[in-house]
Amino acid sequence: MAQQFNSPRLQEAEIFTLVSPDDYIDLQNKLITFLSLHKNSELSSEQVQTKVLNAQPDEFAKHRAELFLRIYFACYEKYEEYLNDQRMYDFADMINDATRIVSEDRTGQFKYQYILVDEVQDLSQNRFHLIRELLRRNANCKLFAVGDDWQSIYRFAGSDLTLIQDFEQYFQLKTRQSLIETTHRFGNPTIRTSTDFIQRNPLQKIKDVRGSADKSTPINIILNAPEDKNDDSNSITKILQQLIATQGYDIVKTKEFQIISRYNHDLRRIKNSAYFRIRDGTIYWRNPADATQILKLEFCSMHKSKGITRDIVIVLNLNDDLMGMPAQRETDPIIDSMLAHSEPFAFAEERRLFYVAITRAREATYLIANYQNPSPFLYEISSELRNTRNELCPKCESGELKLKHGPRGDFYYCSNLRHGCDYLRKV
Repeated sequence: MAQQFNSPRLQEAEIFTLVSPDDYIDLQNKLITFLSLHKNSELSSEQVQTKVLNAQPDEFAKHRAELFLRIYFACYEKYEEYLNDQRMYDFADMINDATRIVSEDRTGQFKYQYILVDEVQDLSQNRFHLIRELLRRNANCKLFAVGDDWQSIYRFAGSDLTLIQDFEQYFQLKTRQSLIETTHRFGNPTIRTSTDFIQRNPLQKIKDVRGSADKSTPINIILNAPEDKNDDSNSITKILQQLIATQGYDIVKTKEFQIISRYNHDLRRIKNSAYFRIRDGTIYWRNPADATQILKLEFCSMHKSKGITRDIVIVLNLNDDLMGMPAQRETDPIIDSMLAHSEPFAFAEERRLFYVAITRAREATYLIANYQNPSPFLYEISSELRNTRNELCPKCESGELKLKHGPRGDFYYCSNLRHGCDYLRKV
């Protein structure tokens, strides 16, 4: 974090020396995210400023937002100037300009009988406006949209889940809905476990997912030893050696492996350099028991894993922590003010992200967590873990009831209190 300073005479060069490299990267990422949200929103700069400042809860937050906007708009103007000079478009420009061209057209050239939209749960407002404008120009046009509200994980990029949840209301069309409830990617118990998990949120669409009766895809939970709190290397080695022992190296080496985690920087949790080599996101593992046995494992974040299928999937850092799963780091209020409305169910989008991560494997999924603080999501999907835990909160069904001694008597509260669950029960 940047150091605090009070001297009014501090020069700009001196201020920058007090800022760490991580602060620069954090600000850069916020500016990039904000730029994407701004352009996808189709709001003018004046409207953005009003929207952000009005959303701040107090004067300090408002002053902080004003400082951020001052930096942002300076960058935004230079960015737009660069695009114009280079005669370039970014993706938001293409969508927004296409919408304007269609809406202003007087030639009737945009005639379509059918419009097909994939991943409709990821629609942002500007993409929705383009589709709606095309439909307005073609009274008899048929819209065919495919999406899955269980996999809506891009709110940070401007997607609006209500566009699929209230589809008829937004598109103002008579619709017929067909549910795709058969999967050929994985079998039970993954189907049953993942379906029960995602449908704990009552706002998610109810579906009866089925698979091939003869296909089995287990989910296994591996708990790190206490000394491996920040290192998942030994647990990965344990998984790979077990696979080799049961199936043989010649079979295992033909399989596709994917390592997934909430954040890209979780790759640092693979620390045992004696048996692991990491190059450009690819992990090479050498068996400690036989140096001739080498396996290749790809790495990606949970967001990037959406859409992929692999034989074996290993998920790292499933810990109850600030940067674990669910991620408890709050969205910056400046960014949050530009996002689609939040959901009342605790960690709704993190729940969908976890669902995506545990449904990528054809053969088996392995979930790695620390022994002391496994993710509350793991307690939900594992009866064995639940038996080692205190009573679950009956309201959010993910927090643990904690005993508190108060001046008016003893009571239980939910461990998710800081995340919005207000359940209380007198002893």
